[in-house]
Amino acid sequence: MKENTRFLERLESFIIENKLIKKDDKILVGFSGGQDSTSLLHGLWCLRAKFNISLLAVHVNYMLRGNESQADEEFVKNFCFDRNISLVVEHYEIDNKSNLENHAREIRFGFFNKLIALYRIDKVALGHNKMDQAETILYRMIRGSGYTGLRGIMPRSNKIIHPMLNFSREEIINYLKSENLSWREDSTNKDTAHKRNMIRHELIPWFTDNMNPRIVDKLAHTSYIFSQTDEILRELSSKRLLKGQIKSKQDEVIISVPILQKTKAVLRFYIYKEIYSSLKGDEKDFYHGNFEEIDYILDSEGSKEVSLPHNIKVFKEYNQLIFTRNQERYKVDRDNAKEITALRNRLTFENYRIIMEKLKKLKSRRYLYEDKEIAYIDLDKLKFPLTIRHRRPGDKFIPVGMKHHKKLKDFFIDEKVSKFERDKVLLFSDQEKIFWIAGLRIDDRVKIGPETNNILKLRIEKIVKRKTRPAERIKKRK
Repeated sequence: MKENTRFLERLESFIIENKLIKKDDKILVGFSGGQDSTSLLHGLWCLRAKFNISLLAVHVNYMLRGNESQADEEFVKNFCFDRNISLVVEHYEIDNKSNLENHAREIRFGFFNKLIALYRIDKVALGHNKMDQAETILYRMIRGSGYTGLRGIMPRSNKIIHPMLNFSREEIINYLKSENLSWREDSTNKDTAHKRNMIRHELIPWFTDNMNPRIVDKLAHTSYIFSQTDEILRELSSKRLLKGQIKSKQDEVIISVPILQKTKAVLRFYIYKEIYSSLKGDEKDFYHGNFEEIDYILDSEGSKEVSLPHNIKVFKEYNQLIFTRNQERYKVDRDNAKEITALRNRLTFENYRIIMEKLKKLKSRRYLYEDKEIAYIDLDKLKFPLTIRHRRPGDKFIPVGMKHHKKLKDFFIDEKVSKFERDKVLLFSDQEKIFWIAGLRIDDRVKIGPETNNILKLRIEKIVKRKTRPAERIKKRK
């Protein structure tokens, strides 16, 4: 069997086996002009009728190598013109030369995304091969990646496909030669100052010569094993997450700390990553270091917090671990206050409605502690004006049933109110004392007794903004 025929059959088989392409797909092919992208584009061009696909080649000229970059562009144009392949060329001059490889990648994928939307592209095909897979595995091992990183380059990730992962560098070159195809060599690929080039040109050859001549194949197989392991761990962690999940909505996920503590560390890593992905939209930028930070607060006493990339916070509140993008929920203006000079039927403070009612007597004393959002106060023991506010340093009161002052901080600790919730608790005070920690406890000095003649019934309600129906909104505009 001829080299070119064998190559195309294996390429077709890999595409079918991994479900990379389906009939009528529009495929964007990243085309640098190097041996990998040239063989990929040519191979897909040869198979276009079998899959009934249309191709769009894309070349990004960063203009980093002067005449060499321009020669690359001319080669790409001629190659596509000779085969009637649609081509888009983008020129982009990179000013910031630090972390050049990542910066160029961001530019390239940003341009790809624009073309995906413009031309309704189904897949983006890239020419990574078995050597790239080996480099990636070694690079991530050295950096300390978990199973997700060690699975290497996946054949398919969303719209990105890698049809060449099963081919060695030698097989690619043999195919190009069998088709009498030339290609471009990027001189910067030999610069071992770049970590990946050093792995390719120094580390892998050393392993090949001194340890295992088939190191590239072994690393590629390792990638396959880890990808299978990764799938299993994702399934197990998802089941564990469902068991421990207390609350889940678009901008916040709450999970049980005791269940997490009974879960193996490797599954906790996947649980955290899955929650992070659900809030951000993808797993990008969640690393093992983020996992270690979250795991540290899991076993810490009290309330702790961790900041993750993309404005996601993790809070530990006693037996709950809270992942949130809604950080406004934890922000309170502690200086905000409202003065009440006389009794009013109702008033608002922040996102609460306060309802005040004067009573002569209670139908039953069981009402006193039936609802935590309601307090019954001996009105004659209050000295107006009253104030609604949040906690301040040094606050103290005498909890009902006690005879001595207690620091508010100690009271919150005893009541297991997390430090993220303490600032939000409403305090009602008069000119002498705090008389109600809303939702928790009244002060002993204002409790109702046999001598009580006038009772103040205080009720707090959270204000819920009702969503108006379309018809109501139209009516309002009229």
